Amino acid sequence: MSNNDEAIEVLDEYELEKGLVHVIIYKEPESGLYVYRVIEPPITDKLSNAITRVREYLLNSKFLIDNTELTNNKVRETVRSITEKLKLNLTDEEFETLMYYVTRDSVGYGKINPLLWDGLIEDIHINGPGKPVYVWHSKYENLRTNIVLNEGELDSLIIKVSQRAGKNISSAQPILEGLLPEGVRVEVALKEVAPNGPILTIRKFRSVPFTIVDLVSDGVVSAEIIAFLWFLLEHGVSMIIIGPTGAGKTTLLNALLFMIRPESRVVTVEDTREINIPHEQWVSLVTRESSTPEVANVGMYDLVKLSMRIRPDYLVIGELRGEEAYVFFQAMASGHVGLTTIHAGSIDAAVRRLISKPMSVPRALLPIASIFIEVGRVKLGNAIVRRVLNVVELLEVRGDKPITNPIYVWDRASQRFVKVGESKVIAGLISMGRVTEEEVARELERRRRLIEAMAQYGFRSPEAVFRVTRNYYVNPEGTYRKVLGGELP
Repeated sequence: MSNNDEAIEVLDEYELEKGLVHVIIYKEPESGLYVYRVIEPPITDKLSNAITRVREYLLNSKFLIDNTELTNNKVRETVRSITEKLKLNLTDEEFETLMYYVTRDSVGYGKINPLLWDGLIEDIHINGPGKPVYVWHSKYENLRTNIVLNEGELDSLIIKVSQRAGKNISSAQPILEGLLPEGVRVEVALKEVAPNGPILTIRKFRSVPFTIVDLVSDGVVSAEIIAFLWFLLEHGVSMIIIGPTGAGKTTLLNALLFMIRPESRVVTVEDTREINIPHEQWVSLVTRESSTPEVANVGMYDLVKLSMRIRPDYLVIGELRGEEAYVFFQAMASGHVGLTTIHAGSIDAAVRRLISKPMSVPRALLPIASIFIEVGRVKLGNAIVRRVLNVVELLEVRGDKPITNPIYVWDRASQRFVKVGESKVIAGLISMGRVTEEEVARELERRRRLIEAMAQYGFRSPEAVFRVTRNYYVNPEGTYRKVLGGELP
């Protein structure tokens, strides 16, 4: 880093590519800023010359290395062949370094490629040429990196991104939104609308979704709360997850969907596809924006209306933002179970958003969404962690004030999830004769212990969680016994 390394407080260090790339996260002594430093393999004069010659050979031979269908193995074979033809005489270590840089800048995305590898990075923010790239890190939030793109590098990256997203961007259409082949969302704005730009933001999604066992193991939520929510989902209770940006709303939503009966018809509506569940009757609907007169624009409102006609058991909206909220609540009022998220810092703020334009949900309909789950980010030591902060039941809305029945809270002092009330929703199910008190007590306890055992034995993969859930619906006691014995059913 510098000659003053001993004065730098290192917070974290880990490898991204074994033996080649690693990361150091440290605190600058002068500014107090947290810095994310990517350390790539050093390039000697010999390697620099070899990399230049290989790139020139690829260019002159018109080798389509930018083709996103190429595998790393194919690139490796080609580069190995070129180094032999050029008689470069590289050691194994030198060849691996050459491979890294050639692959990074051709099949990959150049200097920012290591950031895409890091599973702890959620967002990448490029705020213009000559400025440090920033990242949103799941443990440390906003971090300045040591990566800076000059104007030419940023322009080349935007061209590559637009090609791979299959979208056009130009001074006439200076904004691009799309998905890259890696499954990450990209937003680009040119200088016509971003005078200090161009700017580029990449939002990453996990290819393997978090499960409820992941969340329990990581302390995001307790097994008792998951057992409670699972029981309510099975009995047709609708839920809304609220929280600020980056709090883990969609993560929790996706994890809860794994607990729905496998044969249920689940319809999801999203702007960008993030939800990923294994149900055979899962219907995924995604909006489509169009600036072409002949091509219809399909928004959230259109898709929520469509979903009503295809008879879902569970209607899931990735995030409520606009007029689709009214149709969503009408769907729940007509008997469909609804799950969604909403960007809000509290249940009071969520209710105010729901009753105001453009959502305009009638106050009388709001309690149909019986359960509100508040998630947030909290600082513990040097790390930022996600927690389920509150689970409350919405009883009614007076004016713009929600009347709630708190069930669970996260206590910061003890760092524990505490039950603070009894569920009126479950009491209602009992009074209607849908369940008995004995059944409720047995199921909540058995499911809590089942989830704790899954965490204990590491049954946290999506496949394992869905397997346990599927078998539990068929044979609850047998599944429970097997898992408690450390065996998957």
